[in-house]
Amino acid sequence: PRSSAVPPSAAVQASSHMAAEASVSPGKYAGLAGDVRGHCSWFLTRTNKEHQATMEHPFMKTIYTKSFDLTAYAQYLSGQYLVFRELERLCALGSSKVPLKAVHDEQLHRGDALARDLRFWAGVAWEDKAAAPSPSTARYLERLHQDASDPWLLLCHHFLQYNAVLSGGQFLGRNVSERAHSEGLAAAGASAADSGAAFYEFAPECQPTHARVQRYIDDLDALTIPPELRDRMLQCMRDVYNLLLAMFDEGYNAAPVAGISYEASKSSADGASPSAGGKKRKGPPPPPSAPASRMFTLKELHEHSEGKQLLTAVLGRVYDVSVARDLFGKKGPYEMFTGHDGTFNLAVMSMKTNTLDKFDYELEDEDKACLAEWIAYFDSRYGCPVGTLRDRRHGITLKDLPRATKIPFEDLDEDDEDTPPSGGQPPASKL
Repeated sequence: PRSSAVPPSAAVQASSHMAAEASVSPGKYAGLAGDVRGHCSWFLTRTNKEHQATMEHPFMKTIYTKSFDLTAYAQYLSGQYLVFRELERLCALGSSKVPLKAVHDEQLHRGDALARDLRFWAGVAWEDKAAAPSPSTARYLERLHQDASDPWLLLCHHFLQYNAVLSGGQFLGRNVSERAHSEGLAAAGASAADSGAAFYEFAPECQPTHARVQRYIDDLDALTIPPELRDRMLQCMRDVYNLLLAMFDEGYNAAPVAGISYEASKSSADGASPSAGGKKRKGPPPPPSAPASRMFTLKELHEHSEGKQLLTAVLGRVYDVSVARDLFGKKGPYEMFTGHDGTFNLAVMSMKTNTLDKFDYELEDEDKACLAEWIAYFDSRYGCPVGTLRDRRHGITLKDLPRATKIPFEDLDEDDEDTPPSGGQPPASKL
């Protein structure tokens, strides 16, 4: 697993000083607030590798396949309970001040839900099991307490933790609940909250969860964050991911169980077929597929935002995403992309609707690499483009992008899918 190095206290103090200056002198930094992409997009593109590492971790795969060891899962919940309980206590102390005031919402709190799940999976003595943190949980809590001296770094924990559960919770909760039913632990017809998956269930005020994520992003993007502070927050987020991966390692090593990748599991759940006939593909993805000869105007693309055929475009390459109506159809989390060219949004990981059908822009190297991977993803999941846009041109072309090194969510690192690594480095939400 990656190192979970903690920056020196002097760095934390310097960050705290800049945060204080930013909050009391917003005018000075007004021109440095997030650009059209927003702060969250900037953070997401620069933590993409770490995010995918958590998505494709062997422990998470056991949840995707509903094959997780029950004792190991209870241990994992214990760590989550201790982390969220302390995070919520610390954030409440600063909830009336910038920046936590912008995102604090008790409807997001997970502590009580995790306690409920622990009673389900660990029994009435669950508090004894959660009394002392495991080594990896203790390291996370130590870092959390250090970061609590700087509300902007505490915000990093808040941002990653809550949005992770909001974004992937429905899929994970369904799998956890189904495992409980298959083990005969939950009564027939019991809700997810009553079948060991309350952690992933949110109040009606937070539904639909993808809309709540966007509201969170909008609130954070409205904050003024100077570049120096933003860099420190980025490093904090990378450290948090490393600490989370260590907690996943601990859960997996307690009882190694074979699993499959997030992409293969989600494809099966959605009724789509994994690429390569379900077999693990080795090496980098192939070059982008050649589109079919059909030409679309942007107006014609807009006409396919609903109906029998759902279309979306990436770099002018038009894809038929009708097979994924749960994602791209009405009320789906990615409905906004349907009938539009989402190139800029995908490159910078933004869910802002005002940047759809954007053709004049500049991308940084990280953005270009991200876009190349999304094109590989759409080719793999939805097949060759059914055509191209003819009346709009992007400022960049495929030749301006690096070769994709992986397909998002597809695990390329394990040599044998039936024998996941034990103790080795984990493999490296979105569509």
